[in-house]
Amino acid sequence: MKEVQVDFQPVGRRLNITIGQTILAAAQQLGLALGSGGLTAPCGGRGLCGRCRVRVASGQAGEITPAERRFLTPAQLEQGYRLACQATVTGPVKVEIPPESMLGVQKLQVEGLEVEVVPEPPVKRYNLPLSKTTIDNPAPLWQQVAGGLEATYGLARPVVDFNLARETEPQAAVGSATVTVRGTEVINIYTGRPAPPPVGLAVDLGTTKVAGFLINLETGATLAADGIMNPQIAYGEDVMARLGYALEGEEAYRRIQAVEIEGLNHLAAALAEKAGVATTDIEETVIVGNTAMHHLLLHLPVAQLARAPYVPAVTTPVEVKARHLGLDLSPGACVYLQPVIAGFVGGDHVAFILGSRIDAARKVTLGLDIGTNTEIVLSYKGRMLSCSCASGPAFEGAHIAQGMRAITGAISSVRLSDGGREVFWESIGNAPPLGICGSGILDAVAELYRAGILNASGRLDVSHPRVRRPAGGGPPEFLLVPAEQTGIDGDLVVTQKDISEIQLAKAAIASGTLLLLEAAGLKVEDLEEIVVAGAFGTHLQLESAITIGMFPNLLLDAFHQVGNAAGTGARLALLSMAERQRGEDIARQVGYIELMTQPTFQEVYVNSLLLP
Repeated sequence: MKEVQVDFQPVGRRLNITIGQTILAAAQQLGLALGSGGLTAPCGGRGLCGRCRVRVASGQAGEITPAERRFLTPAQLEQGYRLACQATVTGPVKVEIPPESMLGVQKLQVEGLEVEVVPEPPVKRYNLPLSKTTIDNPAPLWQQVAGGLEATYGLARPVVDFNLARETEPQAAVGSATVTVRGTEVINIYTGRPAPPPVGLAVDLGTTKVAGFLINLETGATLAADGIMNPQIAYGEDVMARLGYALEGEEAYRRIQAVEIEGLNHLAAALAEKAGVATTDIEETVIVGNTAMHHLLLHLPVAQLARAPYVPAVTTPVEVKARHLGLDLSPGACVYLQPVIAGFVGGDHVAFILGSRIDAARKVTLGLDIGTNTEIVLSYKGRMLSCSCASGPAFEGAHIAQGMRAITGAISSVRLSDGGREVFWESIGNAPPLGICGSGILDAVAELYRAGILNASGRLDVSHPRVRRPAGGGPPEFLLVPAEQTGIDGDLVVTQKDISEIQLAKAAIASGTLLLLEAAGLKVEDLEEIVVAGAFGTHLQLESAITIGMFPNLLLDAFHQVGNAAGTGARLALLSMAERQRGEDIARQVGYIELMTQPTFQEVYVNSLLLP
């Protein structure tokens, strides 16, 4: 019987199954711990409860059944929603598991450095008295507001956001109004009730994860913070795949933009609910992201990003009304996007530098923001030089045979003893292991090398008692966890291909570091500090990264793991116009090198594949 691949997102698990099996059967084979409202199928998979909802993002999943028509609306069916117990796999398929269907919660890096800053937001609040509009006093609401702003606060020639004017009762009532002004434009108004504090939204729009922060713009306090998986994962795990999808045609481009907007609206609503405010109270937004995420959000031309010389359509800051993007915020709210630097170095890199204060570093400092794409900055002698390297999704568990993202059941830490005969592991949530996430596979490779089970080229020693050949033949693999200790129907192993994937990813980062130093006329021993950011960068073991040669071999006290520094930078740009200007200055000051154009790139990259 023919087998095809089923790819589950956002958990990042995939397997081959025989055509004709259900999506639920595939999930059960992987041991996915999906809970209430999802693939546990309380009715036993008989199509009686309608609770195993998934979305088929692409591929073939058979005919829609009567049970699905009973539990799913026509709109949901049109969007690709299916019941996992009913949808039979008839070809390769990518399945998106909605957040509400997952028991295992993804570990999303939201927290970052706390940087003190005096609030100086782009929006200001003014209180104004109102007189009732009557035949004797025919002044409408907005005439009174404009007059009051000019007379009381000296604001010259104020204007009113068009949508706000359309949505507001034109006749004023006796009392007062609180208005929010951005520049000279009134973007929000509160009458008849006390105004909540002015609220802003900062977003780190990552390729894999999206972090959001709701901020009190008067005090700088974070009212709520949370993260979601980037819903565009269903259309590709890396930026090139997503650009390729968008280039399939206008309908595809609008679809991949729409899922991002929908995700941002869900995140904003969840944050507002936590903070006890309405989404219509959100009056300013800052979004930072890499150049591809930036362009896809704004629906800018992207063909030139997908081919050399990888030129952005826009490098200047962008300000746009939130409603023009489809974001459901206050009527006149604006979205500010920090400037991008190059095709693969975007506003998130500017925010990373801003949030980590690398631009003010007095020592020779290397900054690495590790993700599907890793951006690296070198600060030296009052200068900054950046590059981007395609570290790929291996650190998210993708392209690893039993890899998965950092959710409940993922092995996150590995230690070997007795020459690798004993394996000690930790899993997220202390659950029976279902797979291995990025920090776990990095540890495993480092430990195998320390134990002498890997040689410098990354080859497994087939004479080791835990190294074996698969039953069907093929390259060797290392037995990590035997079947009786796992939460799946089988062993957990580290394959020779897994090791090669980690070598490729670490070589990208190592060669980027070496080539930046070379371009600056510096050597590794000149480095004094290394700042490591990003979700994976926060949770990895520094010793493991040094062991395999991903990071320079410096003393551990030279390293600083700073969490989501890009999120910190986004918050600073939201809260302070001075910080926003500082970010724009950073974007102009940073030099950029394209790694593949460097004369020594090939030699440096090949050498970086080796374990040191």
